[in-house]
Amino acid sequence: MGIRGNISNDNSHWSRTKVLALFLLVLLAGGLYLNSFGNLFTNWDDQMIYSNYQIRSLDWENIHHIFTYVRGSTYQPVRVLSYAVDYYFWGLNPLGYHITNIVFYILTSIMVFFILHRLSTHLRKNAPPDSHERVALFGAFLFAAHPVHVEAVTWLAARKEGLQGFFFFLAFYLYLKGREEGKKSLRPNRRKFFYLALVLFSFLLATLSKPAAIVFPAVLLLYEISLKTNKSIRVGTTVVPTPDHGWMDFLKRHWFFIVFSVFISFIFTYILMRVMLDAGGIKPYRGGTFFNNLLISFYVFLYNIKLLISTINYSAAYTIPVSNPILGVRTLIFIGFTFLLFGLSLWSLKKTKVIFFSFFFFFITLLPYLNIVPISTLLADRYVFIASFSYCFLLGICFDQFYRFRNKRFSGNFFKLLSIALFLFVLVGYSLMTIRQNQIWENSYTLWADAVEKYPESNTANALMGVVYMELGMDEKAVGYLEKAIQVLSYDYQSRNNLGIIYGRLEQPEKALKELMTAIWLKPEDDTIKINLSVFYQRQKEYQKAVEVLRYLLLKNNHDANLHFRLGLVYKEMGQYDAAISELIKAMELAPQIINPYEELGNIYLSKVKDIEKAKFYYSKGIEAAPKAKARVDDLRWMIQDLESHR
Repeated sequence: MGIRGNISNDNSHWSRTKVLALFLLVLLAGGLYLNSFGNLFTNWDDQMIYSNYQIRSLDWENIHHIFTYVRGSTYQPVRVLSYAVDYYFWGLNPLGYHITNIVFYILTSIMVFFILHRLSTHLRKNAPPDSHERVALFGAFLFAAHPVHVEAVTWLAARKEGLQGFFFFLAFYLYLKGREEGKKSLRPNRRKFFYLALVLFSFLLATLSKPAAIVFPAVLLLYEISLKTNKSIRVGTTVVPTPDHGWMDFLKRHWFFIVFSVFISFIFTYILMRVMLDAGGIKPYRGGTFFNNLLISFYVFLYNIKLLISTINYSAAYTIPVSNPILGVRTLIFIGFTFLLFGLSLWSLKKTKVIFFSFFFFFITLLPYLNIVPISTLLADRYVFIASFSYCFLLGICFDQFYRFRNKRFSGNFFKLLSIALFLFVLVGYSLMTIRQNQIWENSYTLWADAVEKYPESNTANALMGVVYMELGMDEKAVGYLEKAIQVLSYDYQSRNNLGIIYGRLEQPEKALKELMTAIWLKPEDDTIKINLSVFYQRQKEYQKAVEVLRYLLLKNNHDANLHFRLGLVYKEMGQYDAAISELIKAMELAPQIINPYEELGNIYLSKVKDIEKAKFYYSKGIEAAPKAKARVDDLRWMIQDLESHR
């Protein structure tokens, strides 16, 4: 009876603590990002949100299209669907998108809180119950405040990180919960299959948010391996032996679940590789060979640890200084230190399972980003969003160990107070850095000006700072940043494409043509660059070449309204008005909700064909087709009124 009474009191205390902790956690995770509410879309958000017409509808046909894999584009349908929901309520007001990101971050932090408590209980069975509570409190609050998460929360196009993180941790929590409930239930098989079904569904949603979640089955296997050496459990003040099946037995008993999980992972691994190959996400080997590229992976791994532990100034873009030649003393030190960490973590399995679990959780969840398969970005804050869980787990345990430390020279509460003071110091420091980093993400200029200042050799920072000046019409400034970008990364076809556009506007046709042709050579499947080439020829009054480019593109896709529209503009400039009208009508029929073809048709009939009635007809049709384009609609109304008054 005494033991039961103690357990009951412990549960009651934990319930009260849990409610208060969750309330404060929600306040912290949400409050730290309130100053992001005024942030605008950045030029990193344009393609995914601002100019993405796929998010403009929630009808079943569009939802089906969102979940259909299209070659050459990313496959993250849950993210796209979430944007469509945001657009339904908020249109293109970034405030609503920020609110959604923050809500998912709060939910993720809550999942982290519950998982930390269960992991601490299962992997630290000799620790008292209140120790597990403190680990969950310390770890979850540090997770919510850590500034490395700002990119994943404040960058709107990084919604995939928040969605993947929430569903990943939800699946892990359901797995832990199901494992416990299966042991308690009178019908363990029914309970087990119910929870395993929920785990698989959450895992599927995580991979549909971002395919990097494919590593989830490996995390479950890691957890089972970590459990296999447990021998006892503390009940009150008594340590009671407890049998625990080995992980091989776990595989035998849950083979269907494991096979199905691995099957999902293989499917999405295939999709991920297809997407990366089709979209150019897989880059040439850094250093020229697979071996050199593999050596750079050691740099990436250790710099990701540095992001969590010792980075103060976070950035949207980083550069990693690599030895030249790559196989130098610095590289050998990095390799040696990495193997030392692996060795110590494997050794810790016998005595301190939390270190083994935390280190390999970090490694497994970071594996898709280690550049073993070369990707465009070596280092990014968002890549450690899930992996940072293990760091917060270990940090929570450290604060708890310090809290429980006793020394005869000091009073009983000395280390308790010191532990809490140190925890609050770290928490406040993280919180202030998070608030400051939110301000850096205010708009495209503040974001990339900061990145270029911190990492002037970054290709990404220079390329996107160039785009900012390009959009502002400050072409000469844009050229400097874009030239720097391709100096750092010669195969950056997007920067070469942008340079071609700017050189054309600056009346430097030879340079413009060279950059556009190089961009097409680097990325032959990108039709946007070819459209820019046609615009260049049109600007140079080489109309026949512009027509040839557009006709070539139309052979591949005759249902592209934009191509017909642009061809109509070229014919208009050539004085071939019948051909121009024909192409503009095709564009109008293919995209009846776009105002531009109606306006151009009206202009041709008014100024070139001298048919006022047809001009008025197309102006009126444009007003009907796009009533939300207020400024353009007002202009057309004035045109019609002016034509009426001169009859």
